Amino acid sequence: MTRVVAIVQARMDSSRFPGKMLAKLGDRDLLSWVLTRVCDAKQVDRVVLATSTSRDDDRLADAASKFDVVVVRGSQDDVLDRFVQSAKVSQADLVVRVCADNPFVAAEEIDRLVVAHNSGNYDYSCNHQQKLGNKYADGFGAEILSASLLIDIARLTTQTSHREHVTSYIWDNSSKFKIQAVIAPAELAFPEVKLDIDTPQELQHLNEFINNFAVTTSASAAEIVKAFNKFKNS
Repeated sequence: MTRVVAIVQARMDSSRFPGKMLAKLGDRDLLSWVLTRVCDAKQVDRVVLATSTSRDDDRLADAASKFDVVVVRGSQDDVLDRFVQSAKVSQADLVVRVCADNPFVAAEEIDRLVVAHNSGNYDYSCNHQQKLGNKYADGFGAEILSASLLIDIARLTTQTSHREHVTSYIWDNSSKFKIQAVIAPAELAFPEVKLDIDTPQELQHLNEFINNFAVTTSASAAEIVKAFNKFKNS
């Protein structure tokens, strides 16, 4: 059996929004939104929080202890190595990379990604944002590759951007890989919709949204997009 592990990358030290991961969206912090929703994915065998060894991230490790996840801590700047170590600790065959600034990441879209990736001989698949014209709204999905490819990339590159952004090596060398951008279902084909959080202003905007439309952690991606489009037009 292929072991699928979702690795959520998060840290407190964000240049644009320090402490973002424990900031409140509604009555829960961002990390709780993400871990709650990722842990609901049926195609995932294990969830890992990959954070740094910085003392600032002790609070993230403590927060994650309330969930059925493994916490792996490593380099603050070399995120790629953090992923490699997480994959090894969790004995992953396939790694699903989840960015923790996507509070509405959806279990059903992670499941769709895993199934689509396994449907062909792909090196890498994604549905976390619009790529290659797949029209996905930004913030519901993830990206997936094998643990062995992840380890190969870590061995091949020392470039800072590749170490920081984990999968950028694949896009920078796309001719070497079989890449799949999963096509968005009609209800999620809104590439102009952006639901990740990089700044305090974006958090405030999404707080207004969920408070007006009573969005909860159990809401599906389709329900969220439908409500968000109403919110934009209100």
